[in-house]
Amino acid sequence: MTESKMDCQTILAGISAYLDGELDTTSCDAIERHCRQCPRCAALVTGLRDTVGLCRQAASVPLPESVRQRAQASVRRLLDDDREKG
Repeated sequence: MTESKMDCQTILAGISAYLDGELDTTSCDAIERHCRQCPRCAALVTGLRDTVGLCRQAASVPLPESVRQRAQASVRRLLDDDREKG
């Protein structure tokens, strides 16, 4: 993604890599230039960046033990069902 001019489709295709810091400086600059001129893409990038931040914050909150145990029991049941079918 090293195009000097970005379009909305290109932004959508590379947004995860952009937000994860996986793109080179030239690509990042091109996305940022595009977002300065395209309110829709700017809103998308901002919204996804905020969502990722909220998810990271939520990951640091410990899961109550009862919820963890129920989730593990559900996963075990699903795995057992798969073994029985397969």
